[in-house]
Amino acid sequence: ADHDVTEREKILATYEDQVTLKQKARALREEARSCQTIAMKDDLKKMKRVLKKLGHVDANGVIQTKGRTACEINTANELVMVELIFAGVFKSLNVHQCVSLLSAMIYDERSNDDGDPANGVGRDLLPPFLKLQEVARRVVQVQIACGMSLDEDEFVNAINPGMMDAVLAWCKGVKFIEVQKMTKTFEGTTIRTFRRLEELVRQITSAAKAIGDQELQVKFEEGSKLLKRDIVFCSSLYL
Repeated sequence: ADHDVTEREKILATYEDQVTLKQKARALREEARSCQTIAMKDDLKKMKRVLKKLGHVDANGVIQTKGRTACEINTANELVMVELIFAGVFKSLNVHQCVSLLSAMIYDERSNDDGDPANGVGRDLLPPFLKLQEVARRVVQVQIACGMSLDEDEFVNAINPGMMDAVLAWCKGVKFIEVQKMTKTFEGTTIRTFRRLEELVRQITSAAKAIGDQELQVKFEEGSKLLKRDIVFCSSLYL
């Protein structure tokens, strides 16, 4: 009988421990959720400051023209894209250069070369690429000043010109087999990059339309036509 009592007490003690642990676990989950909510609220406050600083919203939080433009873009960093548009960077470029420049915002294959990425950029594309880097640096500096934890050089160096020359050639009608030789990637990577690029070009076209910039809209509509040809936009690569 004493053995049974001892066994019951052990079971009861184990059960009480289990209940206590479950209560602690629930309390910790609630605390974690609370911390997450606070962190998210903090991030939102910082992001609101960034949007005000860059002119996407006014002092009362009302969305402005820049903000409406940013709403059309999600394939690449919309803050950088909007600054490029409003700085008039695309105005001075021809359609081939515009599309080529955009590729630096979505191409994410890194080369083994740790040098200055601008070193490999062609003469016609170097000035707009340097302007893109300058705009990106300005955007990330605003974000950092508003308390966001970003690394300035890392942000700017994420802009990758590795596909710019190939895109320029493709837009000028060069055959895919020749364009592929200009890249350091597999054919599938090139095709995926071109397809994502065309999506970004369409989004910039929509953004231009949203703000009534007909000249920019026509330019990027043309860019989309130049991209969409041949094997790159076949519904199946086995056709």
